[in-house]
Amino acid sequence: MKKTILASAIAATALLTAPQAIAADKDFLKGKKLNIYIGVSAGGIYGTFAHMLSRHINKHLPNKAGAIITSLRGAGGTKAMNYIYNVAPQDGTYAITPNGGIVERVLLGLGKPRYDPVKMHWLGGWGEAVNSITIRKDAGVNTIQEAMQKEVILGAIGRTSSTATIPQLMNNVLGTKFKIITGYRGGSPIRKAIETGELNGWAGQWLGWKLRKADWIRDGKIVTLVQIASKPSPDLKGVPLLSDLAKNAEQHKLLDFVAIKIADKAFVMGPGVPKARAAAIGKAYMATLRDKAFLAQMKKRSYDIDPIDGATITAHVKKIMATPKPFVKKIKKALGIGGKKGKKK
Repeated sequence: MKKTILASAIAATALLTAPQAIAADKDFLKGKKLNIYIGVSAGGIYGTFAHMLSRHINKHLPNKAGAIITSLRGAGGTKAMNYIYNVAPQDGTYAITPNGGIVERVLLGLGKPRYDPVKMHWLGGWGEAVNSITIRKDAGVNTIQEAMQKEVILGAIGRTSSTATIPQLMNNVLGTKFKIITGYRGGSPIRKAIETGELNGWAGQWLGWKLRKADWIRDGKIVTLVQIASKPSPDLKGVPLLSDLAKNAEQHKLLDFVAIKIADKAFVMGPGVPKARAAAIGKAYMATLRDKAFLAQMKKRSYDIDPIDGATITAHVKKIMATPKPFVKKIKKALGIGGKKGKKK
């Protein structure tokens, strides 16, 4: 009899508290802000996007909460991801727009990543990153075939940065003659060195040229040798995709590893965030990517918004992290990050 009364009391309590719990969960942002972290400085491609996102996402967030941007630079974006994964509260109030290549850094063992990409909430993305190898027109090289015959000097941020590993991969797989100079502290110093003639070009995001040197594009001062993405960019008609240069299946696999950038413009939350809360933030994020006012502002800044849903990015991340170890060894060697470090050029 006592057990029956106790069970009834527990059931009654559950019925009374369940609606309150649901209501409380819907209000998890009440009186709070959504903290959006970036692994770069406030300016630049990712910083500018995050700040524009913060101005418009409030209309779509639960309780119309505002957003705060925090820059936590270091280790190619790894420092910020480590923070979101291990330190930030897992209550739905912290998210990140991570740097490009943040998943591959874990697979390749670059830096000190202390996060598992598969366990995180990938809420969607604002488009696939399009990298390119773009150089000065007066360098005298107009095609990849010509870059296999003549040396082209490219600037890079660090030895394990994609600005260095992509041209190194092309040297090792395709036989190009890119001379890679590392040590530059970002895209702006590299573009400055290109402008002065210290460098011929670099392997960076095509969007960077549109944002910072639109006049060079207009005046024909630069030529793009290859675009690095899974599909052609409308801006780069006639420019070959990196994967188009493969001569066999093995080369295709190696080139595709660096070419597909589906997860490089994503929005992510830590693994401990309740699914319902992560879904609520993801819904607000995707709604913002379709918000007319947001799109108008981004268009003024030459940003192309091409939303990718969270499920597509999650599947891509799982595929990357499931790469067989023998192939990981091959790709590290092709990228120039396997074995002992060589001398800097």
